[in-house]
Amino acid sequence: MLTWGARYGAEPSSYDWSRTHARRRGGEALKRLKAGEWPAPSTVTDLYGDWAAARADAFAGVNDHL
Repeated sequence: MLTWGARYGAEPSSYDWSRTHARRRGGEALKRLKAGEWPAPSTVTDLYGDWAAARADAFAGVNDHL
């Protein structure tokens, strides 16, 4: 998540890492998804319970949220 934030200037949403949504949106969304190795949103929520908890953990201690 930190890499995504540094690269794109914003915290990722679950839609950003969803292959289904990226294909539907096309263009930039698909390019961003293909430009890195991002886990599926379901993997993130399996580990953290929900997307917000994952983002809170990833950005804990980071002075400037993106």
